[in-house]
Amino acid sequence: MIAKLQNHARDYAWGSKTLISDYFGIPATGHPMAEIWFGTHEGSPTRLAANPSISLREHIGFELSFLLKILAAEQPLSIQAHPNLDQARIGFERENAAGLPLTASHRNYKDANHKPEMIVALTDFEALCGFRSEPQIRNLLLDMVEAPEVSSTFVAIAQSWLDAFEAGGLAQLVAAILEPTFADEPIELAGFNAELAQLADFSARFELAASLNRLFPGDPGVVVALLLNHVHLEPGQALYLPAGNIHAYLSGLGVELMANSDNVLRGGLTSKHIDVPELLSVLNFESSPVPYVRPVELAHGLIEYPSAASDFRLYRASVSGTNLLAEIALPSPAIVLCAGGEVDLSNSRGDHELLRRGEAAYLSTDAKHFTLSGSGDVFIAMGR
Repeated sequence: MIAKLQNHARDYAWGSKTLISDYFGIPATGHPMAEIWFGTHEGSPTRLAANPSISLREHIGFELSFLLKILAAEQPLSIQAHPNLDQARIGFERENAAGLPLTASHRNYKDANHKPEMIVALTDFEALCGFRSEPQIRNLLLDMVEAPEVSSTFVAIAQSWLDAFEAGGLAQLVAAILEPTFADEPIELAGFNAELAQLADFSARFELAASLNRLFPGDPGVVVALLLNHVHLEPGQALYLPAGNIHAYLSGLGVELMANSDNVLRGGLTSKHIDVPELLSVLNFESSPVPYVRPVELAHGLIEYPSAASDFRLYRASVSGTNLLAEIALPSPAIVLCAGGEVDLSNSRGDHELLRRGEAAYLSTDAKHFTLSGSGDVFIAMGR
């Protein structure tokens, strides 16, 4: 079975009004077009193009293990991390037992699933992911303490964070930034962040703080962002973000694949609910290299973006008049998203659909294999 799909763009405030429409040819709405979901998650149900009254979940009768998205960021998303499977199950059960509605704004766990994810850039893409090395973070804090022409309060706060870092490492430092106190009293970061932004004239390493402070004055995420790897992806490059990885997408258009979950623990750059203790409980505080995904060519025109995820696999296929991808095995249900041109999708049962830019289709496993022809580019997401 091949079923063409449809869904509407979600209008989150950080979304772009132009990236999705310009790249995919999907009509602009005049509002932010942040994400388009393809999957069975009830947060934004994908529907059959031939009969929009029927959701994909209703059509196939089960939940897919993955969720495929188009993501377009004009402004930064929140600094965030996702739980592992045990943390998600425990958190979901705990909030259910407390009687928290699934729609409650202060709820952390919307489901009992983990949420490893991968992002593949379609345009130039900017992101933060994972903590920088401890020497880099120590030097950053020293630069704050020793910065010229800042107030004594700024120096005292920066020194308290340096002391926290030396005493308890990254975990204690992040906790101190997210719940800042000075002389045992809570403090507002508006003044500190304003001075931090001015340090962009002193060192390029503070330019990110300056740009974020214009959007989120007084937000602790402005400081946390400086602790993270700042990554610029070119089209085709990808990141894999496992459970516990702290990250934020800043700008650009990409295809995102994740486990079928909407669990997010936030840590800044947002007006939404932040639960600092819960975030700290799921974060991985180990410094690590940028988690680039290295594509593997499986055949001419077919590459895989490999990852350790147990819930999904992602491929990208390019076909042309001289390159037909035929009889590709289908070990599990899949969703195919056309990212350019026109691609004819067919299977060994004789079903077929023509996909144009921005169109997607569901492939069931009742056929042994499928074939791609035409002239275009598609992403193929499937479970393990």
